[in-house]
Amino acid sequence: MDSKLLHSMAELEKLFSSRMSAYEDKLQRAAAGTGTTHSDLASLSNDFADFKSFVCKTLSHFKTQIEYLSLGLDSHETTMRRKVLLFHGIPEKSSEKLSDTILHIISKTLHIGDFKLEDLNVCHRLGTPLGGKTRPVLVRFKDMGRLVWDAKTALKGSGITLSEFLTKSRHQVFMAARKHFGINSCWSAEGKIVVLTPDKSRRKIASMGELHSLITLFPAAADAAASRDRGPTTSTSPAGAASLPTATPKGKVLRKVRR
Repeated sequence: MDSKLLHSMAELEKLFSSRMSAYEDKLQRAAAGTGTTHSDLASLSNDFADFKSFVCKTLSHFKTQIEYLSLGLDSHETTMRRKVLLFHGIPEKSSEKLSDTILHIISKTLHIGDFKLEDLNVCHRLGTPLGGKTRPVLVRFKDMGRLVWDAKTALKGSGITLSEFLTKSRHQVFMAARKHFGINSCWSAEGKIVVLTPDKSRRKIASMGELHSLITLFPAAADAAASRDRGPTTSTSPAGAASLPTATPKGKVLRKVRR
């Protein structure tokens, strides 16, 4: 918390205290039944309306400050995670040597031959053991994390996938974006969420507010994404519909040939 925010909060505390003291003083005089009760009550009503408006504005100010602090903290945490990748789909073993496993995957599957154990800073399972569920492996690289990330397409078909280690808030944004725009239209890049919008442009976002603005621009994207994710059904499949008329002409052609 910087000095400006501390000063702002101190000023607000001082103003709150003075306004509440004045309000309590007028309330006590009104309760005492003096001759100026009516005027004091009218003044109290106006003061209360002003104070209510002031409190609402102050709370809005606090909310904005908290959002800025949260975004700053999230951005800092994202920077700290830039050299971290998650490996998904590596089977768990009772006595496993994850460093050797990761080295084998990177050197043999990703074909990065000059990768060594010394290029790993941290390598461990993420979270507590879960029955029947394989935990991802968190790997912090020294310098070659970007090279590994760029080679991730070589993992196709191996059952192992790579992902960035997003912060909790950005992971929530990522999941919400996939739900609205579709699984294949959202991915992450250097801690940012990349969204391929219906107009074929790529938008980079990092907060839920930015996602809501994007959803406002493309509200119908959710219906299209749901249709793509469901895929065609048997009764309405274009391929199934096309297979019926293609067989009939072939039969007619054969009969004409026999005649």
